[in-house]
Amino acid sequence: MAVLLLIAMLVLNFVISWSNAKYVGYYWTESKEIGGSFRRYIVVGYIMAIAGFTIVYGYILLIISPVFLQMADIDQEIILQIEQLSSDLIYLFTVVTIVPTGFYIWIRSLKTAWEERTLDSILIAGWNTNSQICNTINVARNAPSAISRVAETLFGGSSRRKKKDNTIVILVAIFIVIVAILGGYFTASAIMKKADREYDMFADLQRRHPEIQ
Repeated sequence: MAVLLLIAMLVLNFVISWSNAKYVGYYWTESKEIGGSFRRYIVVGYIMAIAGFTIVYGYILLIISPVFLQMADIDQEIILQIEQLSSDLIYLFTVVTIVPTGFYIWIRSLKTAWEERTLDSILIAGWNTNSQICNTINVARNAPSAISRVAETLFGGSSRRKKKDNTIVILVAIFIVIVAILGGYFTASAIMKKADREYDMFADLQRRHPEIQ
């Protein structure tokens, strides 16, 4: 049951990130010309798409990496430490990217709901409010312990063997995180660029409203 929930979460996260990257791509070039808050909104969406894909790839790597580490004859205890450090680093990367950008989107959705006062804008603002509250509570509960574990791994241990084991743990964990982030970046960028080529916002506006020159 837990495995099915994890798969469902990863699929949902992948779909949402794909949608974010595609939406961003529709307006990427145009946002450069318009600038201002619209450009910031598009860039924030791009960052969230990268973070979302990074989480998906990170979890996949955490699932499959023990197989390769066991094949390399790595001690089981060290494998568990690698998994823990990788998980903590991916989580902290998510916190640093999604929470601040989430605040920006949340505030913007509240502003839109206040100005438009439509059912859609109010529901979106309510959803974003709930998401931001949950994310903030999650960070308050889990970030300190994650930071503590990372610091312990990076700076703890005094014996020579402990330092050697920590070096292996740190190098492999950093490799996993870098691969996950690069996967997230290249996936989001590929989707964004494809959508950017396929859609021209200015041409669409002119087609819908030919009176506008």
